[in-house]
Amino acid sequence: MCKHLIGRPYTYGENDCINLVLDALGEMGMNPPEVNTDWYAMTPRQVLRELERFCNRIDWPAYDGDITLLAASPLAFGVTWQNGILFINPLISAVDWKPADKLTIRRSYRMKLR
Repeated sequence: MCKHLIGRPYTYGENDCINLVLDALGEMGMNPPEVNTDWYAMTPRQVLRELERFCNRIDWPAYDGDITLLAASPLAFGVTWQNGILFINPLISAVDWKPADKLTIRRSYRMKLR
């Protein structure tokens, strides 16, 4: 389902971590919000507040579609898929997949039913 996303080249504002999460959620049959260009100008605190409009915070990403905030600067999001995380790997500037326990996850969220 999301396998074709692996290797997708990174481009800011088009194929970045926000778009990756939204695209993956859509492919998983979830109902993600549309991209809001205001998100790119928000502070990290504002981004997290915005995320909480659509998601509930959880302890650990356990199901496909759970959203992760990864330890990175600036903020980086990933999405759980097949017992791992799809994320933008800065070393290859593309979407990659790793087992969740191989990444440093700061926070996790699950989409609210809409």
